[in-house]
Amino acid sequence: MVNKPNIAGYYIQRSEDAKKYTTIAKIESKYVTHYTDIGLKPNKVYFYKISSYTKKGVPSFAKFKQARTLDKLEAIPFIANAGLKAKGMIKIIFRPHPNERVEGYYIERFNDESSKWEKIADLEPRLRAEYIDKGLIDGKVYRYRIIAYTFDSIKSYPSKVIVAQTLQKPQVIVNLSATTNLPKKIELSWQKVPNAVEYKIYSSDIDAAYEPLATTKDTHYIDVVQKDGYTKYYKVTSIDKYGIESLKSQAVMGATLDIPAKPIVSIEKNTNSVKFILSSPDKRAVKYLIKKSDGDKIIKIHNVHSPYVDTDIKAKKTYDYKVYAIDKNGLVSKASEIEVSF
Repeated sequence: MVNKPNIAGYYIQRSEDAKKYTTIAKIESKYVTHYTDIGLKPNKVYFYKISSYTKKGVPSFAKFKQARTLDKLEAIPFIANAGLKAKGMIKIIFRPHPNERVEGYYIERFNDESSKWEKIADLEPRLRAEYIDKGLIDGKVYRYRIIAYTFDSIKSYPSKVIVAQTLQKPQVIVNLSATTNLPKKIELSWQKVPNAVEYKIYSSDIDAAYEPLATTKDTHYIDVVQKDGYTKYYKVTSIDKYGIESLKSQAVMGATLDIPAKPIVSIEKNTNSVKFILSSPDKRAVKYLIKKSDGDKIIKIHNVHSPYVDTDIKAKKTYDYKVYAIDKNGLVSKASEIEVSF
């Protein structure tokens, strides 16, 4: 400290080669006796000039100083992958740094896209010697290193780099098939995947935007649709004991059984009767239903087989007939319509 009436403060200059100096601080009080220069390189000599200045800003002759920064700390002595068996996680263990000045650790992970090391965690205190990295991509390789730091912000050299990989996804489902011939339901089946504990089914009505439908421990699943001739698309994944889900399988299309074809109807009309000769174009009909209307009421005639003769006839009447085919599953076709006048 320069205790003279006309002194206002001090200029501090720094150089790395003792030739070119840069002013790094202006101390605006002559009573200040300390200054800390931070953000310097480790284990390096720096040169300083310190000069006082008057109230008019006139500097005095500079005093020359030099100092060497401390070297970085040694790297932590041990780091390893703990081999954690959990979805999307890697556990790193290490030996605490022996220097008791260490306050904590920076955990760094290499970013493959930017090709840079990125700090992902700051661990304290010194004896905390493990870190679990979460939310990682299944089956991806990651690289890690650790840097210790002291209470006065001195960093260690980086640790050795460890390489760790998250658990792999299970195998993709193969041989997925879906039925097209069952009434009001679609049955899925696929090949068993080793180590899978359950399977997840996804569905879509348009082969896009698949939504979760169900999970099962079996290698088959029945989707009850309750619609006739309805098409759906499916993908299935396998899930292992760690909860890791495979990629989705190739899509398959399934469909419920459509209703039978309309029956082919021919008639033989007599004076007091009409004979129906019925046939099924798709050969699915096991019986027929006839709805008979005389304009006043509708009569349902069930369990009809071909040929069928209607004798409940009145003269000078017109009858409208609707004939439906019914298959073994109880599915009913659209109607074939016939008008008969007497």
